[in-house]
Amino acid sequence: MPLNNPALEYYNKIGASKHGKSLFEIIATLMLLIILILMINPAITHITKLNKENTDNRKVKVRLEEKLDNLEIARKNYADIETDLPILDLALPVGSDLPSYLKKIEELAAKNNLKVAAVQFSDVPISKPEKEILKTEEMPYSITIAGSFPDFRTFLDDVEKYIRTTDVSTISITKDQSGQLKTTLEAVSYYFGIVFIPTGKKSNVSNTTSSGGNE
Repeated sequence: MPLNNPALEYYNKIGASKHGKSLFEIIATLMLLIILILMINPAITHITKLNKENTDNRKVKVRLEEKLDNLEIARKNYADIETDLPILDLALPVGSDLPSYLKKIEELAAKNNLKVAAVQFSDVPISKPEKEILKTEEMPYSITIAGSFPDFRTFLDDVEKYIRTTDVSTISITKDQSGQLKTTLEAVSYYFGIVFIPTGKKSNVSNTTSSGGNE
């Protein structure tokens, strides 16, 4: 006995009509596209993520290569000046290096037949600071030399030619009771000293002042 269902007959009529078939095909195609999108979307997301990671990795690689190149340049530069570092340390030492400097001054005086009558330094630290935050400091001093003026002139030339920088500011000449000539010079030498940072404040070398080498 054939079924007499109005709904079935209605859908049969739709299926039988050309318009109904086209609508059905469109719906089926849309459903298939949605299913495909849902299936492919995770893969697309994963591929996009991998592409981004590859791009980031390439950027990191470029930066690392640049750093390696810079390190190689720095290594070559250091190798070029390595033999000169002891000389640079003599010209501008870390710390006042007062005993060595004073010894050299006495040697130059003895070389020129002069005698060091008196030496006075102003608040110069003796200890060598750590190489953390340093700045150029002044080491002012005065020295009195006993002997002839021509010998003193030669001595002064030797001091100015000495590798450690020394600036002579004033020279005064006197005679003692015995008639011996004494020449006193005021001078300044330089060294790397500590930058003093107030407690609780961040270091800023460009804005920090020092007490002239006090420690």
